Amino acid sequence: MKKSIVLLELIISLLLFSIIAVVSSKMMYTLVKTNTSDLFITENNLILETTRLFLIKQNTLSDVEFRDAKLYFQNYLLLKNVSHYSSRPYDGIVTINICVHDNKICQTWKIKT
Repeated sequence: MKKSIVLLELIISLLLFSIIAVVSSKMMYTLVKTNTSDLFITENNLILETTRLFLIKQNTLSDVEFRDAKLYFQNYLLLKNVSHYSSRPYDGIVTINICVHDNKICQTWKIKT
């Protein structure tokens, strides 16, 4: 009788451990996936912000060229994986709409010239 109780306790313990392991692994997978996505967005926002600051500092937006999903400044590569780029000057302010990585991250910049 004592051996059957010990065996029952062992089965229940294994069942609980299995449930905890499955739930923990699902939670870890979700955390890793979320962190990877957040890192991707943060990294690309930082790259876009750096590009914006570079263009503000140069103050010559006529040298910016968009071709082959890349942004060039004076024929030097400035930004890759650009899916959309448009520039509209109006009253000394240039409005730039830019999207990267298949329109996953988009920004609108207003740069005074």
